[in-house]
Amino acid sequence: MDILISGLNNYVGRRCTSLMADKDFRLFAITRNRKLFEERMADPIRAQIFEVDLLKGDTDDNIGLPYLDASFYFTQVPALDDMVNVRVELLCLRNFIRLIKRLNCDRLVYVARIMDKRCLQPILDLLEEFKMDYTVVLKNIVVGEDCLLYDIYEQVSGYKMVFYSKQHGGGLFQPIGIHDFIRWLKAILHVPAFHHNVLEIGGGDMISAVDFYRLYRKLKLKLKSQWIITLPNWLFRLIYRRKINDNTETAEFLRLIQVDGIVDNSWRANLPFTFTSLKEILLAK
Repeated sequence: MDILISGLNNYVGRRCTSLMADKDFRLFAITRNRKLFEERMADPIRAQIFEVDLLKGDTDDNIGLPYLDASFYFTQVPALDDMVNVRVELLCLRNFIRLIKRLNCDRLVYVARIMDKRCLQPILDLLEEFKMDYTVVLKNIVVGEDCLLYDIYEQVSGYKMVFYSKQHGGGLFQPIGIHDFIRWLKAILHVPAFHHNVLEIGGGDMISAVDFYRLYRKLKLKLKSQWIITLPNWLFRLIYRRKINDNTETAEFLRLIQVDGIVDNSWRANLPFTFTSLKEILLAK
């Protein structure tokens, strides 16, 4: 199968260029600046990378991409609950759809986050407008080497005291390992029941962000002693209001962990799937 990926600034999109290709998947990817992307990649790149600016939509018909069997589009904005972000996302997605249609492709997997669930209608309307054979995926937090969650956990591991609240760190979510998620994305392409459908996916285990942090420290950092203190939500928000409101990685992390991340993985009725344990995920590369 010839597959095209867009959204290489997204953690999963970036890792796909290394982990998704195999003897059955010939992988292609587009990015605004190929040289910059390749310089930032630590993993070996197993996809052919092409320069395309979806904001401009000025794709050359002779770019060199082959006809495609399917495509994956990873959200290219921080969240879909902001009108400016939505306009940017719709522009990029519209131009991506025009590109893949020129390459004889109608099959599109659009990958967003659980937190985008209430904001999907404009995306669905656009997919219907172009009569795409789509699957929309709403994912829980995907974890693996160099992911945002690990970056934040490593930062706070150096603090003498770590604060959290029920809303920011105490709620349950279902982290899914990057290898599991990419394996699952490849598998859903072949399931008829998933066409023209919205799927929600989380990992096999439910855990709070603070307990996952404890496990991360134990398995990856071999650290034991640290004060981890719970605060009322109002006090946590008062102390960290600047970090919560800033457009930073910390703010993105705090937004992600306060969303109810529990899903029932009802898609398993059509696709048997075995998840990796949290311990194995944390020890994997």
